[in-house]
Amino acid sequence: MRRPHPVPTNGSGDASRLQGQAGTEPRVSAPSVKAPTEVQLLLARMQAGDRDAAALFVTRYGFLIRRRIRGKLSPAMRRIFDSLEILSTVGRRLDLYVRAGQFNAQSEGQLWALVFRMANNAVIDKSRIFRRLEKVEAEDSDFSRQMLARLNDVRQRGDREVEIEIEHALGLFGDLIDKQILSFWLSGTRLSLIAEYVGLAPTAVRKRWQTIRSKLQAHFSVRVGQ
Repeated sequence: MRRPHPVPTNGSGDASRLQGQAGTEPRVSAPSVKAPTEVQLLLARMQAGDRDAAALFVTRYGFLIRRRIRGKLSPAMRRIFDSLEILSTVGRRLDLYVRAGQFNAQSEGQLWALVFRMANNAVIDKSRIFRRLEKVEAEDSDFSRQMLARLNDVRQRGDREVEIEIEHALGLFGDLIDKQILSFWLSGTRLSLIAEYVGLAPTAVRKRWQTIRSKLQAHFSVRVGQ
């Protein structure tokens, strides 16, 4: 029967490796430090109030923002709102956040989430909303006056407060169709035409709008004086 070969003890390579494993600490490579990305550098500058960084971000990454916008808009909304126009609105709103010292994104993910939220809401133009609310009559008139009063109240604290209030209103609705109905209505679109855009029967859209209106009325009643 063949005997197993003994482990060499005369300083051979095998013995040295065994001794090294038993008696010394293994070598640990220093972790590689990744250089910050361009977005991270722009993010840091925006956090410091650099408006040029905000403008550069929208310019450099506008194609990604526009792609996101077009992916979110329905075909009907694409015909009404050009993505370049919306991108311009996003740029103005981002500049407003940075200029006011209220830009609070702490990471790339939070920055993109903020920008995409602005893009989703950019179809709503403030001046258009005020004109719309001032002209509404009939069954929507009480709600319109209530919303107009609330927006005029927050407007005294700055345009950004108006945008935040509108974002709060849109954020009350998790259903995309409800958001679209509200967006179209605030833009001055008739309910019958909204029904065509969202692909629902006029009666269904009218019922949804009544629910949306009631929820917003309750929302604005709670926020009076805040």
